Amino acid sequence: MQEQIFTATRRVPQFREMSWLKLKRAVLVSADAEGGTKLNAFDNALLKAGIGNANLVKLSSVVPPDIEWLSEPPSFPLGSVIFAVLSHIESDAHGKKISAAVGVGLCGSTEGGLIYEFSGECDGEEAMETVKRMVEEGFAVRNWKLSELKIAVAEHSVEKNGCALAGVVFFP
Repeated sequence: MQEQIFTATRRVPQFREMSWLKLKRAVLVSADAEGGTKLNAFDNALLKAGIGNANLVKLSSVVPPDIEWLSEPPSFPLGSVIFAVLSHIESDAHGKKISAAVGVGLCGSTEGGLIYEFSGECDGEEAMETVKRMVEEGFAVRNWKLSELKIAVAEHSVEKNGCALAGVVFFP
């Protein structure tokens, strides 16, 4: 058996030596759906949004610089790993109105920005106004200038098991 010994003097790679995945494209998505269970409603909303046949990796809320914004998700092979910031809510309360929204604030066309998510038992207008305020606050505390705001929202009136979903999906 071969032993590997690591000591405190082990060299730690510097950032310039590390390989980073560069995300180059993004798309806003939103959908609502019903399903036999709340999980099926979520899955059906993912399918309706065009991202249901992918393995989603959750991201935090920073938009990298130089993103190309797409109008719809590109095609990708079944089971692809794609990166997303998602907001979603599921409910089995008949007649309940649920909504999910994401707000994207950009510093400039090439400088990046921030994403905020919200979901709740409310209408789409309230969800949209909430993420707008969240983006504005995030920019204010960083002393950044907000040059563009993008919002995706989904609203759903629950019949049996419902889901509202909104997100930002990134692609290499």
